[in-house]
Amino acid sequence: MNYGTYTTMDAPTKKIDEALEFLRSEFDDIGGHVRKITNDHDFGGYPSFEIDYPYELEYIDIYDQRDDLTDNELELIDKKEKWIIKANDIEEKYGKKFIKYL
Repeated sequence: MNYGTYTTMDAPTKKIDEALEFLRSEFDDIGGHVRKITNDHDFGGYPSFEIDYPYELEYIDIYDQRDDLTDNELELIDKKEKWIIKANDIEEKYGKKFIKYL
């Protein structure tokens, strides 16, 4: 199974296509990528949405000791931290819009 590099989000039981389009649109705006996969489960398969960081931020560790980093590395950490804030906002909007269908 190929989980998202940022997070996995539950797909709603209804309006799955609308939810996927919403997430793709929102994450496209910030450079993220959304994939829909089907997970195996005791009761059968169910879909989830796998959210990936932009490639350039995927391997950036925001918890690195900052004393030893280059200016470029520090910029990427700052960029990733800002990206995460935006992604959290998208998750909150997604929850408000689709929670009733989960």
